Amino acid sequence: MADLNDAELNALAKTAGIDISPKLLTEVGYSLNALLDALDQIDVSDLDRVESLPIILPPSPQAGS
Repeated sequence: MADLNDAELNALAKTAGIDISPKLLTEVGYSLNALLDALDQIDVSDLDRVESLPIILPPSPQAGS
């Protein structure tokens, strides 16, 4: 996988509602690219044959209950 460049990092951050200062952009890029490389090396055989499950969150407590 090709490393994400500064423009792609800024676009991802904007999509997630995160503001990354230009001073930290290089460090965030190194960390995120290293994480993506590590995740790319994980090989789970037949993962595409497993049906995904929906995430079901417990009901939130009602105020005054």
